[in-house]
Amino acid sequence: MRVISQSELLRLSRLELTTLLRKIASELPGLPEGSQELRIAHYNLYNIRLTLARPDFRPR
Repeated sequence: MRVISQSELLRLSRLELTTLLRKIASELPGLPEGSQELRIAHYNLYNIRLTLARPDFRPR
């Protein structure tokens, strides 16, 4: 797994972000504890959640 940049995440729709969030979250149990892959997955989840929390993604 690679780190997904904020600029990449900002180009995705809300549906794409939600799908990516669920995909990464479902992969977490299979990643070795303390591994680089697990740290990257958590970092990506954090960044996706930040992107989804942006005002332009909130319902009006």
